[in-house]
Parts: sequence; C-alpha cells; structure tokens
Amino acid sequence: MPGESTTGPFFEVTSKLYIHLPPCFANKPTEGIQEQLNGFLMRYVPQVDGVVLAHSDLELLEDAGRIINDSPYCHFWVSVKLLIWRPRKGSILSGTINLQSPDHIGLLLYGTFNASIPSEHIPKDKYEFNATSSHKKRKAPTDNESDDGMNGINGFMNGEWVIKSTGESIGDEGVVEFEVTDLIRTNEMLTVTGSLKNVPVMQRRPSVMTPVLAGLPKVQGTKALNPVEEGENDEEEKTAGAAHAGVKRSAQEETESSAPSAKDEHHETKRIKKEKTEKKEKKEKKEKKEKKHKTSKE
Repeated sequence: MPGESTTGPFFEVTSKLYIHLPPCFANKPTEGIQEQLNGFLMRYVPQVDGVVLAHSDLELLEDAGRIINDSPYCHFWVSVKLLIWRPRKGSILSGTINLQSPDHIGLLLYGTFNASIPSEHIPKDKYEFNATSSHKKRKAPTDNESDDGMNGINGFMNGEWVIKSTGESIGDEGVVEFEVTDLIRTNEMLTVTGSLKNVPVMQRRPSVMTPVLAGLPKVQGTKALNPVEEGENDEEEKTAGAAHAGVKRSAQEETESSAPSAKDEHHETKRIKKEKTEKKEKKEKKEKKEKKHKTSKE
C-alpha cells in the first residue's frame, strides 16, 4: 500500500478520508475532524484493514466543503497519518496466556488484543492438557466479571497445557509464540486465531504449576497427587508449629503485661474519689467566703 511503513504487525498509513462535518463545528472544523478521528481509535476500520491506534499529521485537501441537497453536514477530503495494528496470516506473534482449558488457550497480545489457540490447532503429539495441575491467575476477576468455572482454590486456575515429552509448562514465563491462521472481524473488533502446529517446541522454563492438593492439610484416605518428601513436610510442620506457638506465647505475655491488676484498679478508684471530694470542699469554702464578704459589705 502506498505511503505505508511497517514494523511487525504495526503499520503507519497515510490515508485519504472523506469527512462529514456536523454544523456545530462550522467555526472550528479542525476540532470536529479530530473528534471524528478519535471515534476510529481501537476499532477495526475496513478502509485501512486494521485497528487504528493513533492519528497525526492532519491536512485539509480542499479549501471549502460541500453541502449536498438538504443535508446540514459539510463534506470534504482530508489526509491523515494513521498508526494501525494489522496482523497477517502466517506471521508469528507472541501472546501472554490469560486462560487455559481443554478447548483452547486464551492469549493477550501487547496487553490489549485478544487471541485464541483452539485445541485442534495444538498438536497432541507435542502437547497435552494436564487437568490435575493449577497455576496462579494473572488477573483476579473484578466484581463485574463472572466466574467462568476455571477458578481454582486460593487464587489458582485449574489445568494447563504442558510439553508432552518433558511435562514443562507451555510458554516461556507465560508467553507463547504462535502462527496466525485466521483473523475474525466482527463489530469493529479484530480477533486473532492461532496455531502451534508449525511452531517448534522450545526448551522453556520448568513448570511452576503445583498440584491442586499440594499444600492442603492431609485428609485420611487421600493421597496428594504430587506430595513433597515426608521429611521436608514434617520439618515445615514443625517450623510452622514453633512459629505459631511463639506468636501465641508473645501475644499472651503482652496481654498479661498490659492488663491492670485488681489492686491497681482499687487504688486508682480511691484516688479519683479523693480528688473529687477535695474539689467539692474547696468550692464550698470559696462560696462561704464570698457570701460572708458580701454580708459584711452590706
């Protein structure tokens, strides 16, 4: 495309647009054009075949606009430079995993765009879904977000895709490279579908996934899926027990030292009562003295 420069899936495009300016912007056309261009941001625009991220270098291509028939709008051409995101089929992108299930892997690209790798595009000879594992959720759901049933216990999500030969977690620190196989354009949004079939398996980080039952109290008749060594477990329990006992003991000592004894309370009450009596006597003496002085004066 003429007037186009690119860096990966990001393109700078100089585009010619036909503007329909509302009459309220007749005295400030530049402001009206900027407002219309802002409406394109973060939306898929078919004219440039991409998601508009920014605009700059606005230029009016005509000295005057046209009012057609009974329409109050002013029509004219402008030139503008647009920064767009336009991934291509067959290209390789990287995304951060934000959801894993037996059906697909959900990804977030550049912290903004959504992508999905369906299970049919995940080669089963290289990867498998381990439903008995759990991993930390990258983002806790807000009050407005619903629980999709994938949430596990203690902020963990259940299940992950792993490398079949090694059992390592898929992705490098949660980042996965994939090939773009399809682009879905709906409702001014662009969603990417990917595949791992033509992407080589790399030796990535060891799995940070932990069994769902690991770290939970042992229940009689239940065996942990991946239990830690008995010696390590016993040592951890002893350390935790000692720490708990120390905290409990220090708290008890603090409570005992800060709590006043019954004897101290008795002395305090007696002192307060004495002060009140002295104040009362002092007040009565003062009143008698003033009364006597007034009588003698009369």
